[in-house]
Amino acid sequence: MIEAAIALPVIILTAMLMVRLFVFYLEILTAGIEEHRKAIEAQDSYQGGLMRTYEHETSLEMLRGGILQMDVSKKLRVKAYLINEDVWVRGIEVFD
Repeated sequence: MIEAAIALPVIILTAMLMVRLFVFYLEILTAGIEEHRKAIEAQDSYQGGLMRTYEHETSLEMLRGGILQMDVSKKLRVKAYLINEDVWVRGIEVFD
C-alpha cells in the first residue's frame, strides 16, 4: 500500500504529461496543415508577375504546469514559390 501510494501519483503525472505532449504534437500537425492550406490558397489567387515567394512563420507554445518545468515551443516556417502560370506559358513578363 505504501509503495502504491508513492508510485501511483508519479505514474499518473507521467501519463498525463505524455497525453499533453501528444496533444501538443497534434496542434503542431494541425497548424502545419493550416499553413499549407494558406500557401495553396495564395498560389491559387496569385495574379502578379511571373514568380514571387510566400513566407509565413507561426509559433506554438505548450502551457507549463505539473511536472513539466521547461518551455516547450515549436516554430513553423512556411516558404513557397508563387508562380503565375499564365505569364509562364505566354512568356510575356520576366521576374518582378
